Amino acid sequence: MADNNIAVATAAPSVGQMTEDTGPTETGDDDDPLSENQDHPEETMFITQTAPPENEWYHGRLGRQGAEDRLRTAGETGSYLVRESERNKGSYVLSYLGRNGLTHFKISAICGDYYIGGRRFESLALLVGYYTSCSYLLKGEQLKYPVSPPEPVDDRRKVVAVLSFSKMPETDELSFEKGDVFIVLNEMGDGWLWVKSLRTNEDGQIHEALVDVLSESVEPVQGLPYFHDNLTKEQAVEKLREAGQGSFLVRPSENSPGNYSLFVLCDKVVQRFRIEKQGKQFLMGGRYFDSLDGIIERYKKEEIVEGHTLGEPVTREMKHVSVKLERLSHKGSADDLYDSIRQSSRGPMTGRQGNKLEMKGYLYIKKSSQNKKFKNMFFVLLGDDKQLCYLENDKRSRPKGLIDLSYSSLYPVHDSYFGRPNCFQLITNSFNHSQIYYLCAENIDLAQKWIQRLRPYCVNTAPASQQRSSALKELRSLTVEVMDAQKISTKLLPHPYCILNLKNPSQNPIKVCRTQVQETPNPVWEEKFILDDIPSDIDSISISVHNSKRFIEREIGKAVAQITVKLEDIKSLDLFAKWFSLVPVSPTTRGEMGSLRIRARYLHEIIMPEDKYSTLKELILNGDLSNLLELFNICGNDRIPLAKALLQIFRHEKQEKVILKTMNDLEIAREDIVSTLFRATSLATTLMDQYMKMTASQFVASALKDPIVHITESKQSCELNPTMLESGCDIGTNREHFLHFLEETTESIFKSTESCPKVLRYICGCLQRSVSAKWPTDESVRTRVVSGFIFLRLLCPAILNPKSFNLITETPSEVACRTLKLIAKALQNLANLVEFGIKEAFMEVINPFIKKNKPRMIKFLDELSVEDNDTSSENSLPVDSVARDLATMHTICATHQTELKKQAETKASLKKLVAVTDILTDHKKRYMT
Repeated sequence: MADNNIAVATAAPSVGQMTEDTGPTETGDDDDPLSENQDHPEETMFITQTAPPENEWYHGRLGRQGAEDRLRTAGETGSYLVRESERNKGSYVLSYLGRNGLTHFKISAICGDYYIGGRRFESLALLVGYYTSCSYLLKGEQLKYPVSPPEPVDDRRKVVAVLSFSKMPETDELSFEKGDVFIVLNEMGDGWLWVKSLRTNEDGQIHEALVDVLSESVEPVQGLPYFHDNLTKEQAVEKLREAGQGSFLVRPSENSPGNYSLFVLCDKVVQRFRIEKQGKQFLMGGRYFDSLDGIIERYKKEEIVEGHTLGEPVTREMKHVSVKLERLSHKGSADDLYDSIRQSSRGPMTGRQGNKLEMKGYLYIKKSSQNKKFKNMFFVLLGDDKQLCYLENDKRSRPKGLIDLSYSSLYPVHDSYFGRPNCFQLITNSFNHSQIYYLCAENIDLAQKWIQRLRPYCVNTAPASQQRSSALKELRSLTVEVMDAQKISTKLLPHPYCILNLKNPSQNPIKVCRTQVQETPNPVWEEKFILDDIPSDIDSISISVHNSKRFIEREIGKAVAQITVKLEDIKSLDLFAKWFSLVPVSPTTRGEMGSLRIRARYLHEIIMPEDKYSTLKELILNGDLSNLLELFNICGNDRIPLAKALLQIFRHEKQEKVILKTMNDLEIAREDIVSTLFRATSLATTLMDQYMKMTASQFVASALKDPIVHITESKQSCELNPTMLESGCDIGTNREHFLHFLEETTESIFKSTESCPKVLRYICGCLQRSVSAKWPTDESVRTRVVSGFIFLRLLCPAILNPKSFNLITETPSEVACRTLKLIAKALQNLANLVEFGIKEAFMEVINPFIKKNKPRMIKFLDELSVEDNDTSSENSLPVDSVARDLATMHTICATHQTELKKQAETKASLKKLVAVTDILTDHKKRYMT
């Protein structure tokens, strides 16, 4: 445990609100989430924290009852002590006597750091100092009166290295020499220990096979190779003269027991220097050092006497390592030991030995809006401790941070908020501190997997102790359409955008959606946001109107006006549509703010156990699939939810290729004109679009990430249109750069075949065979039918908006956006096997490139399209349960039951779907009551 009482804090303003890891208490983000120009560099500030000496409040291992007895004996409000948990070895507890009685706060010790409520400290002393002088532990309460243990406690376990060791790169291992002494801070499992080296003062992990335990009677200095505990003065002088000029050693002081003497040979004369032991520090020459090694290192660089520095040490054979070394007496045994350690599982940390590792993997993280970029981190969900730790990579053991789920709530984040998909947020409220963590997964399956794993541990989504049925779930979905506004103040809101917030009684507004920027005084947005699953603690929504940072420097990103709507007012109507008068956020704002029109629908439904939907599931999987076409054509705004639910149901049975192939074939059979094939929105195209979003993220990244990063990092214009050239630009230079980027992008795509999902490749092969059978004389149709999906609906949209496909973390510059647009345009023509004509004459310079690469494009799409129906080895995340998707299907059918019944009059096969819908509606009513 470090004695240092200076905390390093990152972030800005108030000293009293900061910690080493998390920064100030937050009340929400006022910055525009889509703005990439804002930059909040983290400032390093040093906070003096006053903590009493450790021996006045640390009690070692002590049970809850014992701690309460000692605090009651002390009797003063504000009394406290810190103890090691009796039940959970390696964890600590801050026991506090407050105004309302006794409270015990869990402190997690992980890899040398100490966490309370997700806030990180480098030592227990810093933690105590923080809540003594910098922040409240409870509302209006700080630590005041330390309760001393009956006698001072030093329970630190010490070990000494019996062999040297060199760390593996990019890990948290320590390199060390034989004889190094360590203090054990954590036992990590599988034989690994997290320690602090007394020689180097470094933290890291070592393997217990390479160390021996030092008994409590052995001082740590006895592990130093230059310390001689049984050497007389005469023997010391003799050894130094044998070693030569500058040699040195340390031995116990004869005149001052408990202190030490440094012997140094200078010009054939042995000089002696007294070293005093004061607590955990050493005093020599009026200077304090944390270790003997600190003294040695200083005087190896500085003169210890005029003209002389320390040279080579006189070392000894250390008896502490002899026992274990006897077991490793020949080289083969040592080599075998090293090999065994290298092969042992170092994996990510587990907090302490035996902790349940619920899930692990990479996610992008962005804390609040303070940091502009999302960072890719390795996450570990520790179920037993309700903690989500994030690390630099999967080789590391020490977390970069920890999210305490016991104090955290889980909420959605719409794609529109950051301009990227698969995001969600955790909001932590603990000990007078609030922090927002935005997390983002590579694909929708992974995002849903993480959300489902986190739910049981978060405050607002944990299952209730008493439920009507263990298999019964509730679904709350919200659809909000921000339509338009009237008479908006052009002075206060010249370029407004809206943010949709979820609200509950105990949180600040939770930002989840964002519109685009429009023009006042009468902006029109007409943007729809669908939130499929909002937590039960949400009771209202608000829509705040903000200034865009891109256009105004005053009040950047601040909410200027807002409206608030209770969910109970929305759910009472099938479709809620209303004009609202905007209310100013600041009480000092005067005058009319204008009005805002929204449409909304809120559904609170019951998801029955999956077996209750068995008839509907059977009908969907094995019934007439053309019935799904009829449902799609009448369900209007529910088309995308319908497609998603269908895909999940078929994926659960590993039959997604069945519905995709069937719907594509039905579309091909109905179409007579090749040029319009798959161009309109249909069930087939919607299913393909959603399936590619679910499964093709790795393929898109493999094909496009590197070239897109190069394009976005380049400042060179690639403009080819003479009418859009900036003054002084050379179109020839632009053309050269553009062709370079186009070539790089094309090559990267052509090399990405194997990363495309097997089911998608099989479906592409089915498309080729189906269109070739219908249009046997059209040689290009088999190429263009595949390129229409792979390029038009997948790769080209990713090029145009790479941030929304998680290819980059920042919005590209205007120059890069224009280059990406031209790249997408050129690739689309190449994929269609069409050259540029007179309508876009400035692009005709690309035609030689298109002619050259047509055969390669045909070959690429042919190789991408396979005939192999075996997709059993497809590496995709399993769909755990489809009860929710079946409930969605039932809701859609019930919503459009009138239209279905009308269609069933002419199509008999629909009658069974109508009947099953009615039966499920009756079942659900019984569950609701």
